[in-house]
Amino acid sequence: MYFRLLIFYIFIVMACNTNESPDNTEVASKNTAVPLRSEIDDKYKWDMSAIYATEEAWEADLNYVKELYPGLADFKGKLLSSPEVLLEAIELRNKVNQTLWKLYHYASNSSNADVRNEKFQEMVQRVINTSVNIGETTAYFTPELIEGDYSTLEDFMSQNEYLRTYEKQFKDLFISKPHILSEKEERLLTMAGKITGVANDAYDIMRATDFVWPTFEDENGNKLTMSQGRYGKYTKSTDRRVREDMYEALYVPFKGNINTMSVLMKGNVEGHIFYADARGYESSLEAKLKGDGISTDVYKNLVNSVNDNLQPLHRWAEMKAKYLGVEKIKPFDTYAPLADSTIVYTYEEAQEMILEALDPLLSSNEGELRDFTEKMYNENLIDVFESQGKQSGAYMSSTWGLPPRIKLNFSGTLDDIFTLAHELGHAYHSYLSQKNQPYATYRYTTFNAEAAAIATEALLMDHLLANAKNDDEKAFLIQNYIQSIGSTYYRQTRFAEFELLIHEAAENGQILTEDFLTESFGEMYSRYWGPYMEITEEEAYSWSRIPHFYYNYYVYTYATSFAAAEKIAENVRNEGQPAIDDFIAYLSTGSQDYPVELLKIAGADMTTSEPFEAVSRKMNFLMDELEKILEVKSLKDVEL
Repeated sequence: MYFRLLIFYIFIVMACNTNESPDNTEVASKNTAVPLRSEIDDKYKWDMSAIYATEEAWEADLNYVKELYPGLADFKGKLLSSPEVLLEAIELRNKVNQTLWKLYHYASNSSNADVRNEKFQEMVQRVINTSVNIGETTAYFTPELIEGDYSTLEDFMSQNEYLRTYEKQFKDLFISKPHILSEKEERLLTMAGKITGVANDAYDIMRATDFVWPTFEDENGNKLTMSQGRYGKYTKSTDRRVREDMYEALYVPFKGNINTMSVLMKGNVEGHIFYADARGYESSLEAKLKGDGISTDVYKNLVNSVNDNLQPLHRWAEMKAKYLGVEKIKPFDTYAPLADSTIVYTYEEAQEMILEALDPLLSSNEGELRDFTEKMYNENLIDVFESQGKQSGAYMSSTWGLPPRIKLNFSGTLDDIFTLAHELGHAYHSYLSQKNQPYATYRYTTFNAEAAAIATEALLMDHLLANAKNDDEKAFLIQNYIQSIGSTYYRQTRFAEFELLIHEAAENGQILTEDFLTESFGEMYSRYWGPYMEITEEEAYSWSRIPHFYYNYYVYTYATSFAAAEKIAENVRNEGQPAIDDFIAYLSTGSQDYPVELLKIAGADMTTSEPFEAVSRKMNFLMDELEKILEVKSLKDVEL
């Protein structure tokens, strides 16, 4: 299971991103296929040679790890013999892990740039196989450390001050002691990782390489090959026919493979349950959250709080139906513009907008984060545009000793700019945590990660709204912000509720058939959106296209973090520099404390209901403002 931890340090934006940049628009219009990677200018692509100049260098490091890690076996039975021996063992393991993460960072990012490249897939698998072997070799570590009393480790830390950097990890081990198994059993669980990860791997490969996408016609009658990247653009078309045709095309390969998708989802869920049962947790939810120091109450309170206040989302559906001139909206209308903008941004314009909007943050500490942002822009650390075989979506990838890297699928929409801001928020978090924390605590949980990234988005939106040139621009921005609340807060909570439902169902003996998954997802979708939404057959199948369900209770972090981020942004609006200083302090904390406590540093107390209620209030306020603008516009149209 060691290698599965890799996924939690790659952060992925939930919404699909669009494909062509303005720089590639002409190519796309003549050739409806997504561009080849070779057609993308090098300045918009990762330079992975900065990590390993040659594949031989990569191979050399992998061989180095293979030669190094067997030495970890020499410490078996000796970890608690002295503080010096314990520290030596930990530092050797750290050296092994740091190099392994570097190898994975290179291989996985290279693979995600073109998942059809079997060479990089093989390299990823070799890292995974090596990590499993390392896990088997070090399976004795935890059982041996918790064999005695915690007082032994306290004594060691008093004798060797550097060991104190691992104090939180030591404490966490003893908290989780009831769930830690024998050396033999731990080794078996590590070996099982090769099997339990197959469902996720198969799902990713199937979507990226095996799907055959149909075509659809755009507003001008041009036939375009559907892709997950194009979804983001055409779901916002002002032409309802285009939205519907695109939407139906999107689901063709998913519906055509739905039985296989069901089996993969079943295997994925059963894998999560397997580890939870093996370690004696009450549920798969507890198994996932307890390791991050988060109570299951946080997860369930989110679901319950949102379900208790679905009125703003129902109101939004009613507004959309009214201004779109339909009795009920359908799922392909959820992103339909009420206020339209034909603005297409270049990637360079997006870069400048973020520098301007985030200036108060970036200029703090003598412009440290501004300099860092410029480095991200100018040193091939961002892979910008969609290309054939490139993984959909966006993420930030980071590991010790290397600068963060960002993957986008930029096409020039406002959403793409927010995606860039989001991933830069992750990058700031990684940069400052690595700078201010030792290796033991530089990583952070996804719970904290998303709060940082979404807060950056919120600051961007505040700036854009404050500087809107006219009512049309303001309406467009408000609409996008409301839709962001819908997709990041309500949608992700719905996903979290569905994820909890199917895990609990499986834990109670329910077989996760295609019918059960589809009916459950459809019912939930209808309940969240209310009476002004007419669900379609395609949307009921939507569970099959959400890769985040394979990440084991991941999506709830988007919703909780959105609420936290809104509170952070509110603090910045009201307090200015002191709140910015608090935010930077938060970004520098890594995992030095538990997630909920760390958020308090940034001024967001998630033990209260206030952050969740604040989101609802904000959404209703924005809808009030949007309605005023749209009503005035409607009156003017009548007068004309």
